[in-house]
Amino acid sequence: MGRLKVVEFIENKQFDGWPYENSKYFLTGEYKLHYRIDVPKGREKGKMFMIHGFGCDTTFYDELVIEYVSKGIRCVRVDLPDFGYSTRELKGIDYVNQVDMLIELMDYLDSKERKPDKWIVVGHSMGGSVTLDIATRGTEKYKALMLYAPMFMVNMPPTFSKIFLSNTMGKMLETVFKYVLPYDAVVKFIILIATMNPCYVKNYDISKASTPFKIQDTAKGLCYMSAHASHPSYESVGKIDIPILLVWGGLDLFVPPFKVIKLSKALPAETVIHTIRRAGHCLVQDRAKKCAKYGIAFLKTNKLYR
Repeated sequence: MGRLKVVEFIENKQFDGWPYENSKYFLTGEYKLHYRIDVPKGREKGKMFMIHGFGCDTTFYDELVIEYVSKGIRCVRVDLPDFGYSTRELKGIDYVNQVDMLIELMDYLDSKERKPDKWIVVGHSMGGSVTLDIATRGTEKYKALMLYAPMFMVNMPPTFSKIFLSNTMGKMLETVFKYVLPYDAVVKFIILIATMNPCYVKNYDISKASTPFKIQDTAKGLCYMSAHASHPSYESVGKIDIPILLVWGGLDLFVPPFKVIKLSKALPAETVIHTIRRAGHCLVQDRAKKCAKYGIAFLKTNKLYR
C-alpha cells in the first residue's frame, strides 16, 4: 500500500458557511448541530428531514438529494452528534438525547415558516432507527417515514456502557483511525462492501468519507455516543400511525435477513416494502434514482405529493 502517511487531525471550526455553501448550525445547550438545506428551483411539493447512519454525514445523501430536489422536495440533512461537522460528545458535556435535539431542530425550522408543512422523515441504517424513535414520540408533525436499510443500534447494557466511556476505548479507536484513514484502498474497500458496487466505488471521492473522521475527538465522541445508544421497541414501532416506506438491499451485508423479517413484521401492516435485489447497504448512494422513484410513488399513493 505504500508508506503510511501522517494523519493531521483538524479542529471543528463551526461557523456559518463552513464547510459547505449551504452549511448552517443549530445551537442547543452545549451542542452545535450542522445541517444543510437544499431547496428545489420550482414549486415546493414537500419537505424532508434526512438522518444518516453510523459513520456517515450529510454528504451521504448527495445523490438522493439531487433526485428529490429535482422532484420539488426541499431537503434538510443533518449531521448527528459525533458525526460530520456536529459537536463531539465528551465526558462533562451536558448530555441531550439526539432524538430530542432533532425534534427541536425541526420545530425551530417550522417556526420560521408562516404555514409549515408536515415533515417527511428519512432515515438510513442507524438513522432509520432514530427516525422510528422520533415517530414513537408522536406523529402530529410528520406525514410519512421513509426507511432505507434501517438498522437498530444496540441497547447498551450499563457494564458495556462504562467500557465505551473509558479512556482506553477512546484511545484504541483513535489508533484505528490513524492506521486506516491514510490508506485510500482501505476506505474504498469499506465503501465497496457497503454498496456492493465496484463501478460506483471506482469514482468515489474518498475525502468525503474520511475528512470528518479527522476532526479532533471524533473517536471519543463515537465511544460516548455508543455508550448511550438505544433503539425503540418493536412493539412501539407497530403503533406508528402514518404511512411508512421500507426499502432494503438484496445484497446488504450489514443487516442480516432475520433482522429484515423481524422489523418488516413489526411495522404496521400498511407499510410499503421494496427490495432492490442487487443493492447493498448504502443503496441511497449508488441506487439513488431507484430509491427516489419508490419514494415519489409512495408519496403519490398516499396523496402526500402536492
